[in-house]
Formats: sequence, C-alpha cells, structure tokens
Amino acid sequence: MRALGIVVVSIVIALGLGCGQSEDEYYQHAVDLTGQPPEVAYVALKCAKCHGEDLQGQRTAPKLVDLKSRWTQDELMAYLRNPQAVVAATPRLAYIAERYPIEMPAYAHTDDQVLQKLTGWLLTN
Repeated sequence: MRALGIVVVSIVIALGLGCGQSEDEYYQHAVDLTGQPPEVAYVALKCAKCHGEDLQGQRTAPKLVDLKSRWTQDELMAYLRNPQAVVAATPRLAYIAERYPIEMPAYAHTDDQVLQKLTGWLLTN
C-alpha cells in the first residue's frame, strides 16, 4: 500500500511539475503529505527536481548532503519558509545562490509537520 502511495505521488509529479516560487500551497493541497515519509515530501515538493533524487545536487541547485554540519533544524525550517530573507541575511548563502539559475521557492504554506519530517530527514543524510 505504501508503494502504491509513492507511485501515485510520482505520477502526479511527473505530469508537469517544475521549480517555482509559491507553488507549495498547490502541492500541499493536491497531495496530502501529512503522515507520508519525508522521501515522498522531498519528491512531491519538487526538491528532487532541482537538487537531484540522490541529494547530490545538479546544475540547478546544490547538493543536500552533510547539512547537519552547517544547519540546525530550526534554521533549515526558517530557510524553507522564506529562503530569500535568509539568503539576504547570510552572505555564505547569497554566494551559493548566485551560482544557480533557479531561485529557491518558499514553502510558506506547507504543513509544519511535513517540513519538520523533511528537514529532520535531510539533516541525517
């Protein structure tokens, strides 16, 4: 049953999703991610499209491994809620953001529980 849920989410994503700002509200309502594993949220919120399915980054976005050495969960949550504000206040992130062609979308409308699971999972990779 869990595999079927992952397949359904993957099909929804494959039907035309792209990186874009303020689209998280649509995806949160289109597919209820509450209670889903963080790997499903990673795909459903389009993180994998820009950062890669293996978290190793791509031309569009940096890798998401070893984040624990640079982020706390609260910092990562704040970044996902409003990346432009965090980048503006953090020179290291501003430098990194300049290297990639796609602006990080804000996940201001995504459920707190979903983002907590996602950030916890990202910090363990």
